[in-house]
Amino acid sequence: MKVTLLWVGKTKNPHLRELCEDYLERIRRLVACEVIEVRDPSKGSGLKGPGLRKAEAEAMAKRIAPVSQVVSLDAGGKQLSSEELARWFEAEQVRGTRDLVFVIGGPEGLDDSIRARARLSLSLSRMTWTHEMVRVLLVEQVYRAFTILSGVPYHK
Repeated sequence: MKVTLLWVGKTKNPHLRELCEDYLERIRRLVACEVIEVRDPSKGSGLKGPGLRKAEAEAMAKRIAPVSQVVSLDAGGKQLSSEELARWFEAEQVRGTRDLVFVIGGPEGLDDSIRARARLSLSLSRMTWTHEMVRVLLVEQVYRAFTILSGVPYHK
């Protein structure tokens, strides 16, 4: 299985970028993982609202293979415990899923075209987080899930 993390824009905060990189290195010891950062279409375009979400979705869709299974990060999505997320990954492996793509939209959320494609809509919390913080939370939870599945002593 390969896990791809797809999001809009670069992680600008150096501390959060360093945390993401740390967890990504750990994840890669357990499962193939890559990050794809698509260009933020709001920069210099003046796009907002539905137009911005559509432009982001078009940029992201170009980076999602037709056979990929999509997981959208959405405040209204399903909340899972760390153990439930680990079991979900395990079920995807048993199902034969080869490529999972976790998609984080921009500050205005995800376009309906991405939501419609998602096998799972996942919420990390009912709280509001910055998009850069969501990246850190996601990579940590992906790492935690694979340590649970691998029996690595990390999860407590």
